[in-house]
Amino acid sequence: MLGYAGPMTNTLCIDTSTPHCSVALAIGDDVFADTQRLERRHNQEIIPMLDALYQRAGLAVQDTELVSFSAGPGGFTGVRIAASVAQGIAMACGCRVVPQRCSDILVRSWALCPPNIERIVCAVPSRAQSFYLSAHVGNFGVWSQQHTDQLCDHAPEWLLDIAAVDDLDANLVAMIGSMPDWLPEDLKTCGRGEVIPDASAMISTARTIHKEGRGVTAEWALPIYVQGDSPWRKRQGVEAL
Repeated sequence: MLGYAGPMTNTLCIDTSTPHCSVALAIGDDVFADTQRLERRHNQEIIPMLDALYQRAGLAVQDTELVSFSAGPGGFTGVRIAASVAQGIAMACGCRVVPQRCSDILVRSWALCPPNIERIVCAVPSRAQSFYLSAHVGNFGVWSQQHTDQLCDHAPEWLLDIAAVDDLDANLVAMIGSMPDWLPEDLKTCGRGEVIPDASAMISTARTIHKEGRGVTAEWALPIYVQGDSPWRKRQGVEAL
C-alpha cells in the first residue's frame, strides 16, 4: 500500500497542536470530522474520537490509505501526540504519512478569511510569552509562507517591517491566533482572534502531496522543531511538506 494512490485515497487527518483536537476522515468526497476543545486531555480522548469517526464513516482502520498530522511547531505535547498516533496507524496499515505545519493548517482553517486579505500573520503559542510566528501571502486563495515559523519572545525584524508599512490596513493584513503582549500596536488592530484548527482543511493538501510522491514512511513521521525549541532543540524532525 506504499504506492501513490489517486486523489480519492482514504485519508485520515489529525491536529492536536492547540487546546482543540480536530480529526477528519475522508472517503472519496465524503468527509467525516470532529473538533473538540480538550485542553490537556488530548492523550485521553484522541483514540475514542478516532474510533467514533471510523464507526460513523463505516470504514475499518486497516483500510486507511494515507495519514496526515499537524507536525508543529506548536504545543510541545500536542504535536507529539499527533505524531505518535499517525505513526501507529501508518505502521499498522502500511501507508504513507504527510506531516503539515501547524501555521499552514491554521491559515487554511480560517473559513471566514475575507477575499481581499493579502497577508496573514499567524501566532501559535509556545510557552509563557513565546510564540511561533509566521507570515503568509495569498494569491487567489492559495497561501504560501513568506516568513517561516520562528520562535519569538519579542517582535522579529520582519514583523516590525510589516507593522511599519505606511498603508498598513486591517482590511489587507490579518493577524490570527493568540495576541502576544509585545505585538506592535498597529498589528493589534489587524487581530482577528483565535482560529480553531480544522483537520478537514488538511485533506486536499495531504492528497496532493501524496500524489506527488512526497509523503514519508511511518518512521519519519516526526515533529518539526525550530531553533530555540526546548528541551528537544537538538533533535531534528523532518520538514513539513
